[in-house]
Amino acid sequence: MRKKVIEAISFFFKGERLVVKCRANGKFRVPVSDSHYGRLKTTYKSLTAREIIEHEVIKNCDPTLYLEGGNRLRVFLDGDNKYLPAQADGLIGKHDKVYEPKRKKIPPTLKLDPSKTKATYNLLDAYAQTGFFGDGGTDDFDFDWDGGD
Repeated sequence: MRKKVIEAISFFFKGERLVVKCRANGKFRVPVSDSHYGRLKTTYKSLTAREIIEHEVIKNCDPTLYLEGGNRLRVFLDGDNKYLPAQADGLIGKHDKVYEPKRKKIPPTLKLDPSKTKATYNLLDAYAQTGFFGDGGTDDFDFDWDGGD
């Protein structure tokens, strides 16, 4: 199991501090409200730590990181969300990198020497020589197009 850098992120919303814990995939499940046909609909989205900090509502709600050792770190000092301190930025980047999906390594392509390989058989040339659609130069008009008069 991967070691969590950030265990939870909290933010102050409507008079109370909400805590969103990190899930097994390293993302945080956050309620997101949206207006749909004049009705307010709340759905849950899994966001990365960076996406939570950059969320329009949450970045104005004094987000705080709960770190693995029990320490806490305010993301924006003095409530100024225009400047992200390097320490908070580094921890967020480290957390997201730990849970980033691993890409499969693609082996380098094999470089074959054409002089040492067998001659390739061109399928299109063989198809054209068989005469499936006539001999190419001659046309067979066995069908009477004008209704058989």
